[in-house]
Amino acid sequence: MADSMLGLKGKVVVVTGSSQGVGRGCAEQFARAGAHVVVVARGLERAEAAAKEVRTLGVEALAVQADVSVQADIDRMVAETLTRFGRIDIAINNVGGRRGKPEGGLLESGLDYWRETLELNLLTVLTCTRAFADAMISKGEGGVVVNVASTTAYKASPNLAPYGAAKAGLIQLNKTLALELAPHGIRVVGLSPGMVDTDSLREFMDEDMLAARGKRIPAGRIAMPEDLGKAAVLLASDLAGWVYGDTLVCDGGELLVSGG
Repeated sequence: MADSMLGLKGKVVVVTGSSQGVGRGCAEQFARAGAHVVVVARGLERAEAAAKEVRTLGVEALAVQADVSVQADIDRMVAETLTRFGRIDIAINNVGGRRGKPEGGLLESGLDYWRETLELNLLTVLTCTRAFADAMISKGEGGVVVNVASTTAYKASPNLAPYGAAKAGLIQLNKTLALELAPHGIRVVGLSPGMVDTDSLREFMDEDMLAARGKRIPAGRIAMPEDLGKAAVLLASDLAGWVYGDTLVCDGGELLVSGG
């Protein structure tokens, strides 16, 4: 596809949680589209390793250590990006998931687990988007924010109620933020992955389990991180320039057969 159709060459994209998994897939695909990438992770060494790989794709890459649940880290992430590149054109809020195994259903899970899950998957997106939007507005050029949700938001998932509720809230948040930020030239959209082959998933599922699950998906396999990276590129590109507030389901058809 011609670079002119995507409109991403030379743009600056910040991807949170991009040393591995879906975030890493996003970082690499944006680099392939010609964008400069800021790799953000809680561990600097892992961020540096990912940034080094991104540079092999012919673009600039900056590694930033930041825990996006900490406001001071968010502020520093934005400041370091502006110092290096002078602007932020695209932000991918990818941080989320579950820290630790689910504690069970409503009657078993404690409020602390609920609070941590909601903060990780919803509040961090809100605080990061505010910081990214401030930077975009200050430069007067607008931008794009892509918030990563999950197909868990669309279906009942026993023992995952905190995670599903947070991601469902994020889908609604995308709509409201899109409306509020549109006058500033900022477009907000969402991306809802299904099951993705990542290190964190492989902590719970072995090769045989992954293969069996993939056979039940219309696409015939579970997603790889680059599949989601390509979808994020599409959403952030000029091709999706008329898309505001919507969240794209990217699951290989998994919801079609799971009743979601």
